[in-house]
Formats: sequence, structure tokens, C-alpha cells
Amino acid sequence: RREMQPFGVQVSIIEPGGFRTGMTDPTTVVKGFKHLWERLPAETQAAYGHHYLETYIKSTVLLHRLTSPCLSRVTGTVEHALLSRCPRSRYAAGWDARCLFLPLSYCPAWMTDAI
Repeated sequence: RREMQPFGVQVSIIEPGGFRTGMTDPTTVVKGFKHLWERLPAETQAAYGHHYLETYIKSTVLLHRLTSPCLSRVTGTVEHALLSRCPRSRYAAGWDARCLFLPLSYCPAWMTDAI
């Protein structure tokens, strides 16, 4: 959207980290994933192995524990971007976005993929 700048359009990029929402709720995510898993052909399930499902469930629970319940960090960032006299061009909301994702965004794609 930065190509709109010559036309007077101010663009701010908001990059939130992990926050507790319905999208990270392990109950909902695991239920949906298990439903999709059961619909896979048996040979596909065998190719991935049953350990894949267990590993996915564990990582979903861990991700939920690492997310922040404080959504006001995101809404405060949006408020600043919309109402500030001089909004920033880039915002990072949350500790993980500032410490991990923002530095990774400046790395080459191959390095980001490796990490």
C-alpha cells in the first residue's frame, strides 16, 4: 500500500504478535484439525504418522500459553495509527513482535525460513 503515498494516502503497517483470541484457542483449533485429520485418506495419515497429530496438538497448547491476554496493546496501536498527528509507518504490538518478528522481517527470506 505504500505505492499510495504519492497520492497523499498515509499507510501504517501494524504487526501484532501472539494474542489470545478465538484463533489461538487450543480447544477450537485442535477440534478443527482433528476433524480435518479424520477426513484424510488412510495413506496420507500413515505418511504423516500419528505422532504428527500429537506434536501439532502440543505445539498449539504451547502457542496458547505464550500468547498475551492483553488485547489493549493492539487496540492502542491501532488508535495511535488512526488518531496521531504523526503516525509511524510501522508498529509492532506485543513483546514477541518486537523481539522476534520485527527483527526477522529485516532478514533475508532464506534466513527467516531457517529460523
